[in-house]
Amino acid sequence: MGLPLLVIQHEPDKGLGVLEAPLRLAGAELDIRFAGRDPLEIADHVGVIALPGAANPVDATAAVSATRSSLRDALDRELPILGICLGAELLAEAAGGKTFPCRAEFGYWPVSLTDQGAIDPILTGLPARFEAFQAHGYAAELPHEAIALAHSENVLQAFRIGSCVWGVQFHPEPTVDMITSWIRAFGPVMEGHGVNLENLAAQAQRDVPVWSGLGGGIAQRFVQMVGRVRR
Repeated sequence: MGLPLLVIQHEPDKGLGVLEAPLRLAGAELDIRFAGRDPLEIADHVGVIALPGAANPVDATAAVSATRSSLRDALDRELPILGICLGAELLAEAAGGKTFPCRAEFGYWPVSLTDQGAIDPILTGLPARFEAFQAHGYAAELPHEAIALAHSENVLQAFRIGSCVWGVQFHPEPTVDMITSWIRAFGPVMEGHGVNLENLAAQAQRDVPVWSGLGGGIAQRFVQMVGRVRR
């Protein structure tokens, strides 16, 4: 039997992307539920993945509130968690940390691992410095007793709480089709922040295959951690 993971999704075009196949190959059974529509009970799950969304952590929506509450429950149960972008911001809040409006980052931005990030159990396969897709106007402060794993020029990009809870602000998951849909939906916003959409689309064609490997490694190592915690 596989490892049952609760996957909290916010919108149809913001799914697991390149992470899905590696997660399944590593032994995860993915219970994908939509925040604000489906129940997000933790019972019978051994880990949680909280995906990105168009919302900000300050938005008073049923989806945002439900995700934050589910993550708080998972923390109380000491389950492995992986939060991505909005999922990482809400994870930080669930852990008692703060989020704040930041200089928006859209498109591919340089990210640097900290010394701890370089030896982190799930980020260890990443280069010391890499470019990752970004789409956010909010970010998280480092929660109390958390460890900073990566930074961009502007904000915290990854953190770990304890031994098995991770938040990453950058996006390891998007496929080319996902980024194309985001360009269609948020192109004017991206252009307003200085993004050349033609260049972004071309970079996605080059970099998504790279991230299929890098993101797949993160996914596989997360499932391995879930398995170790479960034992």
